[in-house]
Amino acid sequence: MKWIDRCQRVYVAALAMALPLLAGCIEYRIEATMNADGSGVRHEEMIVDDDEDAGIDMSRADFAALMSVTEKHRWTYREQVEDDDTVHVFRRETRIRDIASWADVSDDVHIAGATGASAASNVGHISLGDVHFRNSVRVETGRVAEGTSFTYRETFYWNNLPDVLIEYFAQSFVHTMDARYPDLTSEQRGELLGLVRGGLWSATDQGLLEAGDDEEEALVSAFSRRTGIQAARIVRQSYPAADEEFFENLLRELYEDDEDRLDDFIERKLPGVQLAINCAIVFRLNMPGRVTASNAHNREGDTLIWEFGPGDAATAPLEIIAESIVRK
Repeated sequence: MKWIDRCQRVYVAALAMALPLLAGCIEYRIEATMNADGSGVRHEEMIVDDDEDAGIDMSRADFAALMSVTEKHRWTYREQVEDDDTVHVFRRETRIRDIASWADVSDDVHIAGATGASAASNVGHISLGDVHFRNSVRVETGRVAEGTSFTYRETFYWNNLPDVLIEYFAQSFVHTMDARYPDLTSEQRGELLGLVRGGLWSATDQGLLEAGDDEEEALVSAFSRRTGIQAARIVRQSYPAADEEFFENLLRELYEDDEDRLDDFIERKLPGVQLAINCAIVFRLNMPGRVTASNAHNREGDTLIWEFGPGDAATAPLEIIAESIVRK
């Protein structure tokens, strides 16, 4: 179920019914500049090209709603041609008055997993309307011996993404149990559901969603074996002949076979997740004074640069940190 890698296939929306279908990666460029007085400016640009065949159809309104690039959110839109390819460009500029106002750009990066009817539906106890990719900004300043210090932190995180994936798998397992063992009690069914949820959360905490092939295989084998043994014990209360090996194989088969069905589920029910996974973020930050520390991936002169995607924050928040000092 390494769906994050699989979802790199492009399923980008049509921006309008009259426009050609879009495809290719979504490039989300953010550049923030902070001044010595705490004020600043934040430029955002989202670029989508249509140089390949698109995988799904979506109206411009739906795309804008999922990616939060509507006029309501202060975005502008234009179409341009680059190297014979049509490029769709969304832009927004935000002026920051002072240090405290940097917090106001929290949630400006906001990709909804679902909107409309899909957002009102559930997978188990998880509402699809509660799946979101967001940002949170915090800027601090203080006095130090050399002058004034500034600390910039921006966190990118998901609400309920691992939760909905785990719940989807757990519900698939229990539905299979319902068909094969119809006389299971509600208590036994609940135990099985909790067992699979717990096992998947444990594997996820150990790195399942971002693991390489060998590590993923080891984690899946351990999860299937351990959970299969416990599942057999539960089912034997009503079906004494239940076999541990059957459950172990079933869990593995569901994990491996669910990939196509999971892709289909995400495409139909969580199109915002599909768009997010196809989004590459380039974040540029200009701090006042001399930069004393950062976790930037690169640097061009005084500009700090990070490159990542929403998928990188699937299981844990991704944080941008930079510190600087403005001398007296």
